[in-house]
Amino acid sequence: MADRNKEQDSLGYRVAIGGIRAVLSVLIAIALVVLLVFLARRAYSLGYEVFDEQPVDSGDGRAVTVTITDDMSVRQIGMLLRSEGLLTESVEAFQIQEFISEYHGDILPGTYTLRTSMTADDMFPILAQAEPDASESSGDTVSSTS
Repeated sequence: MADRNKEQDSLGYRVAIGGIRAVLSVLIAIALVVLLVFLARRAYSLGYEVFDEQPVDSGDGRAVTVTITDDMSVRQIGMLLRSEGLLTESVEAFQIQEFISEYHGDILPGTYTLRTSMTADDMFPILAQAEPDASESSGDTVSSTS
């Protein structure tokens, strides 16, 4: 009789462990789906910011003078431009835009006068102290000094 009780206890233990494993598997699967949805939404949002950039102001906008030092990272430059009201997108989007632009790694220290009517793509040639093509020029007054 004692052996039979041990068998039943052992069987109950195995059933309980199996049930716990099943519940944990379902919870892990739900957590992974939620994480995947969160990451997909963030990736879409960031991609939208990167490729659908909008200037802060329409028309001529206002002139803003910023100073970039040689020890500033692209992230710090993006934070500066955003704090000065020159960017509508996130700093992460600005970093990606700089990375995929032809001016990647070419931003030079200096004092620049930028306009709130410019997008990040309009700012990169100026921050790299390169003249934009005449076809890309929007007539904005821009100056830079080292």
